[in-house]
Amino acid sequence: MKKLFGALAFICVLALAGTALAATPAAPQAGKPVQDKPEKGVDRVTLISVQIEGDDSIGARLSTKLKERFNQSNLFTLNADEEKDAPELRLLLSTAPEFKDRPNVGSVYSVCWVFSQGKGYLGYLLAREVGTINYDDLDAKVDKLVERTDAIAAKYGNLWK
Repeated sequence: MKKLFGALAFICVLALAGTALAATPAAPQAGKPVQDKPEKGVDRVTLISVQIEGDDSIGARLSTKLKERFNQSNLFTLNADEEKDAPELRLLLSTAPEFKDRPNVGSVYSVCWVFSQGKGYLGYLLAREVGTINYDDLDAKVDKLVERTDAIAAKYGNLWK
């Protein structure tokens, strides 16, 4: 019986010593400090060209805001040089007044996302969208179109390689 109590006492002492050892704070490592630099989030940048067709004011504002948003984004490079011969995503935007008598009330638009291997190549239709827009919904529509453009660029990203 004394051996049993002795063995239990020895096990308890070992357990207490193990927890005490684990509870002591670890000594700070004297190795090299880790550099604090941000990691690159997205490694894909899509060359994009926005081409507008139409003469209504809402459509012109839509195309301008799209170009501004693409220019501000880290995911896209706006192709201002149409002579640049590189694979690109072309966003073809066509707009018209919803009502001919009241041109500032609303617009109808059509967007086609087309992949082009370069200058002189036939484009490949990736997606399209048709809808209506007014001044109140302009920012939300621009956000939606930019998000859809990013999704299309991610889906067909192997074309740009």
